[in-house]
Amino acid sequence: MPAMTEMQPALPDVIAEHAEWQIQQDAGVGVWTAVHRPTPTALHILVSHSLAGLAVKLGAATDGHREGHRP
Repeated sequence: MPAMTEMQPALPDVIAEHAEWQIQQDAGVGVWTAVHRPTPTALHILVSHSLAGLAVKLGAATDGHREGHRP
């Protein structure tokens, strides 16, 4: 059976959907990171090996914030 390939979202779409996060790729390490600073003393960091994985984590973090939960 052929391996399933992960659908990669477009970076501009991920950035537009999660505008409060700073999203970037570190090609040297091979990871995508998203950083959010909701207050001057709070720092939220998400890391994934793929943009698709990061988008999933961003969706979960955003849903948690909307429901009043902290990641």
